[in-house]
Amino acid sequence: MPETQALRNKILLHLEQKEIPQKHLALLIDENPVYLNEVLSGKKTGPKANEMLLTIVKALGIK
Repeated sequence: MPETQALRNKILLHLEQKEIPQKHLALLIDENPVYLNEVLSGKKTGPKANEMLLTIVKALGIK
């Protein structure tokens, strides 16, 4: 899904700029760190992955 790739990139850039480790993000959104990494890397897609991306955006206040 190309439209979600831009969102993934935006999230990854935000994490890098704010120096937030993915495992800390996983704790924040109460998600498995391995699954989180798979979603952010694009290995996992679909409705559940898309829902997680939206949860991350809300949790981090990304616009």
